[in-house]
Amino acid sequence: MIKRVTILTNIFALFLFTWISWAQEPKRPFYEHPGNYRDEINNLKADFKARFGYDLIDLEYDWRSWEIKKLATAFSNLPDTFLNISGVKGFYHLSQFRGGPEGMPVDDIPAATFPSFQTVYRNSKMAYQAELGNQEPRIEFYSSLFYEDQNELSNIIQHEMAHLYDIFKGYISFSTEWMNITNFSLLHLPALDSRPGDDYLFTTLNDSEELHYAPVSSRQLPTYSRQNPQEDFANSVAAYINYPYFQFSHPKRYQFLKERVFDGKLYFPEEKIEYKEKVIADIEQALATKNWDKVITISREVARDYRPDIEKEMITRLEADLTKLPDSVRDEKLALASCYYVDPNALNIRKNLIRKKRVSLQVLLENQRCILMARKSFEKELGLWSMRNIYFYKSKGESYIQFSDPVALSSRARGFDTRYTWRVFNEGSSVHLAEGSFIREGINPGSVKINLGKSAVGNLNLPVGKPLIIELGAQRVHPVEFNRLNSKIAKIRFVIPDGFNYNGFKRAKIKIIYPLRPEFQSLN
Repeated sequence: MIKRVTILTNIFALFLFTWISWAQEPKRPFYEHPGNYRDEINNLKADFKARFGYDLIDLEYDWRSWEIKKLATAFSNLPDTFLNISGVKGFYHLSQFRGGPEGMPVDDIPAATFPSFQTVYRNSKMAYQAELGNQEPRIEFYSSLFYEDQNELSNIIQHEMAHLYDIFKGYISFSTEWMNITNFSLLHLPALDSRPGDDYLFTTLNDSEELHYAPVSSRQLPTYSRQNPQEDFANSVAAYINYPYFQFSHPKRYQFLKERVFDGKLYFPEEKIEYKEKVIADIEQALATKNWDKVITISREVARDYRPDIEKEMITRLEADLTKLPDSVRDEKLALASCYYVDPNALNIRKNLIRKKRVSLQVLLENQRCILMARKSFEKELGLWSMRNIYFYKSKGESYIQFSDPVALSSRARGFDTRYTWRVFNEGSSVHLAEGSFIREGINPGSVKINLGKSAVGNLNLPVGKPLIIELGAQRVHPVEFNRLNSKIAKIRFVIPDGFNYNGFKRAKIKIIYPLRPEFQSLN
């Protein structure tokens, strides 16, 4: 039985004021809806149900006509396999997410899919299980979603529908085939008061040496797909529909989805060409025809994944084009394109253009991507972010921590080197038992694995069976400007049980345990 351990579950009014004078005819209101508004809403809901198979359910907010139209546009690009899923009644409209722990920021969460689940190894059954919560299967759409532009809104909705499809297909994302494609493994996590023979949690751990996970949307962190295979799957589905380079950049994922999820449905013409060759040909044509917006589009698409070799080639071509006589439109567009690159030479492009007064800094700072790559954004905010998804484990007698650095690529783009520092304490003590630091050679794509013994100052001797705290931080240092930033400290609690096996079994099958609800009757 799992005790004293926090179980992390995976979750994926209109007022009309009219002045009326009793001494004269009523004045015309500010707005009059032509026809019967309620009839229009009911008709739109009925049409949505007829086309896609789902009810739109009023909950906290009534659905509005323009919201339904945006939703229908997103659903029109989904494959037939995602429509009329038996067991899904419909979708709810709420103001904001309410299913997270207290203190969780919810303003930026546009949608969530239910039910949640937890992953447990049951010793009595010798089985890995993903156990779903006793919740109605549904997607909740929150008010902030409908103020996204249509492309981003569609991407989010298709991502959430991928989660729902995954649930009712027995979690394709937990299959051995998908886990192998996406390079996730199983990691056992003991309870803080674990004893031999107890059940324990497990998680899916990405490979710190793997550079390429599913491409992310423009509103996601670069490390988002590294969280677990479920997010990798949902992002891959959205990529299949929306990203023209997905078939080249992630051929194994693309082929799997084409055959197993989309029933052969294509969204872009298929080509037999290597990814790098394809991108270089596209950007050379865009530059030759002076299609500057196309250059920005290509840069944005490549930036969805970490491809330093392709970036280098693209930057070389931008630099060559910028040696020509100044052109205000071209210079501004190419500067905007450079904001999508991680290579520090891209920053030099913007600096040179600004220094020569060929591009205005103010113009660049009107672009959201350029804002994220700007000095102020990084040094005042992003560079201070703490590390995420921290796990302690032992393997072959060695102690490790693995985590994600959400701004590793931004740090690289700004020219900073990163040193990770750690300290271990007995819980309740201010005296550390061990400390160390680690610099990852090469460019860090987001997932970091540290051998505590090899990175420690002196010998590492961590006690067994006692609650411990590890503190983890990042020091960003600019080698030229001598600027130094320290991230916020992240902490986790852990215990090292005697003889506990942290490594999950290879080729293990994860059994999905559905709640005893009528919606899941056919899956139990």
